[in-house]
Amino acid sequence: MKQASSLLCALMALLAAACGGEPANNAPVETLPETPDPAHLESEAAERAALAGCGAVTAEGYCGIQLGATPEAAAAAFPVELERYDVAPPADVDPLRCFELFAIEPVTGISLLVEGGAVRRIDFISGTARTADGLGVGSTAAAIRAKFGAATSENPNPLEPEITDVGVMQGETKFVFEMEDNVVRSWRVGVAPAIDYPAHCG
Repeated sequence: MKQASSLLCALMALLAAACGGEPANNAPVETLPETPDPAHLESEAAERAALAGCGAVTAEGYCGIQLGATPEAAAAAFPVELERYDVAPPADVDPLRCFELFAIEPVTGISLLVEGGAVRRIDFISGTARTADGLGVGSTAAAIRAKFGAATSENPNPLEPEITDVGVMQGETKFVFEMEDNVVRSWRVGVAPAIDYPAHCG
C-alpha cells in the first residue's frame, strides 16, 4: 500500500509539471530578434539607389527641387516621376490651389506640397533622405536637441496629441520633425504657411 501511495504521489507531481507547474530550470527564455522583411529591405535599397545622387536636404530644398519652384521644374529635376492626385477633372482644377505630388516607385517616402503654383513643402516618411547632419526618420529627439539646442521649438501635434512636433527655423525655412516615443517617425521642410499645415493641404 505504501508503494502504491508513493507511486501515486510521483504521478501527481509529474502531472502538475505537465500542466504548467514551475519548470525545474528557471533560466530566462531567449527570444530571437525579429528577422527583417526581405521585401522591405529590397524596397529601401531600391529607393536609396534611385536617390543616390541627391545629397542632403537643406533649407533650399532637396534633390534639385528648390522651395518656390514650379511643379513642372520640380518634376524635371527629380530623378523619378512625380504623380499628382486630383478628385476634380483637370479642366476644373484651380492651378493655384493646394495639391500634392507623390514620388512613384522605387521612391515611396517623399511628397511635395504645391500651393500658389509653387513647391512650398517637402515631406519625408522613409529613412533615405537626411539633413546634412544626418537627421531624419529614426533620429532621436536628443540628437536634434544636441544639434540645435535652444533654437528648437516643441508643440503637440494638432491631430495627434501624443506626437510632438519639434521645429527648427533656418532663415525663412522651417524643419519639422514629428516625434513618436522620442524618435522621428516623419519630417518635413518648407515655408509658412504650408509647413505648419497639420493635414498637408489643410
